[in-house]
Amino acid sequence: MKISILKTLTLTLLGALSASALNTFAASLTVSGSTLEESDKSYDDSNGEVPALSVTSAGHYSGTNITLNTYRNGGYMAEGGYGARVNGWGNVSTLSLTDSTIHTAGASAPGIYLPGGLGVLNNVNITTEGDGSYGIRVQQVSDFTTLTSGTIRTAGAYASGINLETGGVALNGVDIETTGDDSHGVEMYWSATLTLTDSAISATGNSTYGLRLVGNNNQVDLNHSTLTGSAGSIYIPEGNVAVMTITGSNGSVITGDVVATNYNNTRVDITLTGADTALHGDFIQNSIPIVLTLTLGADALFHGGGELDILTVESGAILGYTDGLFVTGEITIGDNITIDLSSLTETDNYLVLDWTGASGGDAISGDQFIIAGAGVEGTFSVANNQLYFNATAVPEPSTWFLFGAALGVLALIRRQTK
Repeated sequence: MKISILKTLTLTLLGALSASALNTFAASLTVSGSTLEESDKSYDDSNGEVPALSVTSAGHYSGTNITLNTYRNGGYMAEGGYGARVNGWGNVSTLSLTDSTIHTAGASAPGIYLPGGLGVLNNVNITTEGDGSYGIRVQQVSDFTTLTSGTIRTAGAYASGINLETGGVALNGVDIETTGDDSHGVEMYWSATLTLTDSAISATGNSTYGLRLVGNNNQVDLNHSTLTGSAGSIYIPEGNVAVMTITGSNGSVITGDVVATNYNNTRVDITLTGADTALHGDFIQNSIPIVLTLTLGADALFHGGGELDILTVESGAILGYTDGLFVTGEITIGDNITIDLSSLTETDNYLVLDWTGASGGDAISGDQFIIAGAGVEGTFSVANNQLYFNATAVPEPSTWFLFGAALGVLALIRRQTK
């Protein structure tokens, strides 16, 4: 039999097998109930009938410099088309890849699908092109899948970087970028855990968020990492007696609104600690009941507005002024709280913080706050559970700003006189 007709052959390993027993040619590979360690191989399934690599029945695959390619045309979550499928239900299978590449094309073709299996990925680059093609999909896992270095890129609609139904994923030095519509950076469902260290999540398509949190008891920990989305940073579309915990530390930056809609008895706790750790965006609530809480540690920054149920600002934290922040449930304010007022352009009396109807704010006074912003002068005052800043001086517009404004006025006059 000629090698050329073995293009779609599936290599099934039923016992321990060394890499030397395999020929290097493009075919799909199945590791079932065995252990295989190899390097410098390429597998694909151009017909999209089976994954390029399958690991099943307590199988264990370890590869270095491996390339996986597939194409499939439609058929949502059917068997074929995955770059790799690691089945762990009943008997956990594992996938270990180093310095490797995964590419899938066509609809519903995740780069890696882990229904109960575990993955250990080191410097792996995953690219998917089709609609509904997640970078990684994780289900029914009791331990962590880890990614160290590497990238996840998705281009299709409804193709989130990671779809995490249960279990955990730990990222260290990983970049996730999604460009398709409704393709979030990471989607999380039931009792899932996501940790990011020195990593970045960016979702740039229409109606996309860095994180989409659904279901119960999800936990997200960011350590020196960034999170952003075109529609907002975090989206909580629904919940059922759920507690979701999000922490940012060591210079992590979350950019975009936190949006909560259509939920039921959901609580979302966000905690930011440490210098250069920040959340830039508003808290937006479109329904009840929900409890949104923010705890701001020393040197951490919240620059935004909207509505919170519980706000705790520890001594030395920083608040950036927008159009006022409203607290409806409970408020705790420490001393030496810096208010960044650099965005002010006019002398006026500005509402900074409103805790009307909230408990815990009776003793708050203007002396607890410090002005920040070059050229901004004024005083803080508290009245009727509201914090105001009376700006008596703001920065003068720059010469270039005045010159540009003058040119704009002249151009308008010329158009109107023609």
